[in-house]
Amino acid sequence: MMNERVKTHTKNMVLFFLIALLSTFLQATPVVVSGGPENDYEGWIARLSDNRLMVIFARNPDWASGDLYVTFSTDDGASWDSVVAIIEENGDQATLSYVQSPGDTLRLWYASNEDGQYGIYTAWSIDGLMWSREGRISLGWSISDMYYDPTVVLEGDSSLTMSYRGPGGAYIAHRTYSGDWDTLKTMVGAGGYRPRVMKHTNGTYLYVYHRNTGGGYEVFSKTSTDRVTWSDEVQLTFQGNSHDPFPNQTPDNAYLVYYATYISPAYNLYRRKSYNTTEWETEEQITADASNNTQPHFFIEADEVYLLWAHAVSSPYDHDVYFERSNYFGVQDTDIESTLHSPVSIEIYPNPSVQKINILLTSRQIEEIEISLYDAQGQMVGQPIQKVINEICSFHINAAHLSNGTYFVKVDYTKGACFKKFIVVR
Repeated sequence: MMNERVKTHTKNMVLFFLIALLSTFLQATPVVVSGGPENDYEGWIARLSDNRLMVIFARNPDWASGDLYVTFSTDDGASWDSVVAIIEENGDQATLSYVQSPGDTLRLWYASNEDGQYGIYTAWSIDGLMWSREGRISLGWSISDMYYDPTVVLEGDSSLTMSYRGPGGAYIAHRTYSGDWDTLKTMVGAGGYRPRVMKHTNGTYLYVYHRNTGGGYEVFSKTSTDRVTWSDEVQLTFQGNSHDPFPNQTPDNAYLVYYATYISPAYNLYRRKSYNTTEWETEEQITADASNNTQPHFFIEADEVYLLWAHAVSSPYDHDVYFERSNYFGVQDTDIESTLHSPVSIEIYPNPSVQKINILLTSRQIEEIEISLYDAQGQMVGQPIQKVINEICSFHINAAHLSNGTYFVKVDYTKGACFKKFIVVR
């Protein structure tokens, strides 16, 4: 049983070690992309060919009359321009996605009910400020059918793949270069909401969504290599209230999914990673607030995660768009497996914690260890503790003096070290 526990908890130790010593995993204070009393939500971030960052988001004061706005950053997200309205029409404009084609044309897809029922519309732009609307796209549905929430992937051959919510579930469609969208109405996930699709460089599509399991909403994934035949569902969350998954590829060729999960008192952002889409690493908590954090969207560039999300200033009618840039470090399967012989593993509970942090160490042999505490910047907090352990050792840390944020317990043993992350909330 002890060996199984070691195997369970050591797969992420190399990752935690690199994060703690080499980088800032979470910035202490996110950058507010769009703030104030407005209800700003559902953002999408990407880097343009001129090196600017562009965010398009929905401003929806009553959840029924939203418009789309844009803002840019020229300093890698440290500051953002004043927001500009780009799509203002009757009804509600919401749930969006955009790509930049090789010819620098920006193409936007979004949901609108301006014709009475939600459908997916498109527009194009050269500069991101002036947009030409082209109306509703045809995906084979009638005008009375509701279809919305597009995510579009630009393929290597300049064709496009779209995930979207349609009648009864989550669907996928494809459009050849300069052609029309197919009207096959291919369902991927029955009952699925917030579907998001990505394409890995190995040719595999990862499709994620949340759906009601009967005991609450959970996040699921499926894979395909041809957009027609899809794998069985893999369940990624187990809390009974998880939403808004978004997938992308990491620099070390893993699949990474961010999502929002409610654990009292609020929704916060979490993520899970996999190298094969069937075995997923331990869930990591990304935010730790008493106010809701939802709707994550991200891309990774040069080992940095560019993360965008909606933060509830005053739920449900006042959200701000938040941005955070952090370093990403990953390890390949072979590196993970090489750590499975580590003699020490760490459990921390409760996590997140408010006052008292309980730490349980297990070892397969007698070990002289040194226990240290680090903040997210890799700075040691307090003095190291020396102990000798055999099998199980437990102790606690008083977290009352620690500020909000992410911390790491480091355990140095005879031939190496291991790390475990925990979060302090107030």
